Amino acid sequence: MRIVDLKTQLAGILDQAAGLLVAHFDEPRGWPTMTAATSEVAHVLHEGFGRAALEGDALVGWIGGLPEYGGRVWELHPMVVRREHRRRGVGRALVTAFEAEVRSRGAFTITLGTDDDSGMTSLSGVDLYSDVPCHIADLRDLGRSHPFLFYRKLGFVVTGVMPDANGPGRPDIYMSKPVRR
Repeated sequence: MRIVDLKTQLAGILDQAAGLLVAHFDEPRGWPTMTAATSEVAHVLHEGFGRAALEGDALVGWIGGLPEYGGRVWELHPMVVRREHRRRGVGRALVTAFEAEVRSRGAFTITLGTDDDSGMTSLSGVDLYSDVPCHIADLRDLGRSHPFLFYRKLGFVVTGVMPDANGPGRPDIYMSKPVRR
């Protein structure tokens, strides 16, 4: 597997990147059509950058970065890995490449949102407004391996939530980590 700049790849790889968003981005289903996914790939590459994990001519995953706060903060958005390549180090390699890129651009912080749109965490189906800090402190996975567990292993911490971001009881979980120099 090799990690390359997504922007410099041929159109076929960019089409594969859009296809991964449609077919392999799970929970929630963020890009239901190739038109929407192609637009998202173009947006990320125009506004920020992308890194691709390739095995031969096949795209097995990709990660994007979007600048915030004048480039001092970079949002990790999106990241997707083919289901059959998960739990093999592809995601970790993509995040490592992402971190190296934002470090070279002078970032201080990386942030991301990881939605709970399908009842995978203890934040789902709850009135978070009743005590946001307590709910965040008690965050746990409900047995379906929500992506926050992956990001936590890589040093990200929960820095907030957006209650009802995807509808009642369906929050977005914000995670961040410092960029170490």
